[in-house]
Amino acid sequence: MTNFPPPTLAPPGARYTCPYCRLEGDASGTSCTHCGAPVDIRARVSASGWEAQPAIKDMAKIQFGHSTCQISGMYVPAAELRLAAGEGVFFSHNSLLWADTQVQLGNQPLKGAWNRKMAGMDLVMMEATGPGTLALADNHAGETIAVPLVPGRAIDVREHRFLTASLNVTYDWYSPGVWYTTRSGDETETHYPVGMYVDRFTATDTPGLLMLHGRGNVFVRDLQPGQTICVHPGSFVWKDASVALIMHLERPMSGGWFMGWQPATPWLRFTGPGRIAVSSAYDRMEATGRIVNTSNCTTMDWNNQRASMQMDSMRAAMAGSFNDAPFEAALDAFAAAQGFTVGKDKNRGISKGHEYAHPAGIQITCTVVDTSVATAALGNIAGVLGSRSSMLTGKLNSLVGSMATRGASGGEPVDGLGFPATWKRKDDNSSALMITKNARMLTVEIQARMPAQDQLGWLKAWAAVGLPTV
Repeated sequence: MTNFPPPTLAPPGARYTCPYCRLEGDASGTSCTHCGAPVDIRARVSASGWEAQPAIKDMAKIQFGHSTCQISGMYVPAAELRLAAGEGVFFSHNSLLWADTQVQLGNQPLKGAWNRKMAGMDLVMMEATGPGTLALADNHAGETIAVPLVPGRAIDVREHRFLTASLNVTYDWYSPGVWYTTRSGDETETHYPVGMYVDRFTATDTPGLLMLHGRGNVFVRDLQPGQTICVHPGSFVWKDASVALIMHLERPMSGGWFMGWQPATPWLRFTGPGRIAVSSAYDRMEATGRIVNTSNCTTMDWNNQRASMQMDSMRAAMAGSFNDAPFEAALDAFAAAQGFTVGKDKNRGISKGHEYAHPAGIQITCTVVDTSVATAALGNIAGVLGSRSSMLTGKLNSLVGSMATRGASGGEPVDGLGFPATWKRKDDNSSALMITKNARMLTVEIQARMPAQDQLGWLKAWAAVGLPTV
């Protein structure tokens, strides 16, 4: 006794379009006569667009030609086929559960049998012709899926997912071109995430029926033109022939210097238009090891992605660190008043440099370094490098430290500028004045044949002009 009312049935002769196989059928029954999907069930669509393929109800019947297929069982369903005279199906030899003695059994010729055997695919494809009854089953828990094929429609199926098809469905197979090669020592091995071959089934001039087995639960999704999605290779069940397929590699974040040595995760990248189906049960993939070669694929390197994000934030910080337009304008005005000509303008993220030259042989370079941004930038670089090169990381840290203390040591103190300053004489013709103002450092360098005190005088004059705008 149950408290649930029976399903509401449509009046005899009513028609409806099944939302799963998209064929018009009789709505007066409890299931679609083409694919077996329940008539009285609402479409269950996740927020991401995946539609749960409803399991064919126990004892539901599907019509194809004058024959029928009845699905029996819930956990490891069996397809019981009642074949009319002259009609038949083909199937893998290892999926036959039982057959009446009057059913005519035989083998179906297959091209490229040796290649199929090497690829691990079924070598013997059997045919069964009615009248009579036989049953087929896959030796895994899951769902039996009926995919009705209208004339001209082609379906690509992952190997070992095929159960049976009517004889008016043509069967072919092709290489999807999805592979990668790994190396361990001197040995190399080629892997095929979706198998060496993919089955293709096409209806000819009359409608046909294709039966598949999905392990676990099966979900279907429509991909719009140009829409892409990445799927675990082991979960792929079938796709429309219009859906493109290539490999996608995800490389994990690692501190290793050579990323080619790091294990990567292979995915299948599908691009619409068309439908794809996946199952929730699949075989786990082992670590790939060092990948040395691949088929055409897309790649996401988590290290580069992380470095890219950090570099983007670094560039953004640099761009807003110091607007040197007032600084440059003040220097240009002073240079013009003293008879100097403007030379190179070296604007970098953490430093702004300007050069000036005088006909008398005096060359001046004024540079502002934003030490706070420099410290953060070099720290980010060290973070990106991680343990890949301890020597380089140490040099960067040393450079950061020297930049922070450059204006406070290693030279003669200079008063009168309002901020800590030191003067260093490099040789007889050049010297430099360094002033620290808050988190910025102004350096004025001179090259000229003149006494040291005259050089210092020029340096202090240029510093006095630039400092107010730093």
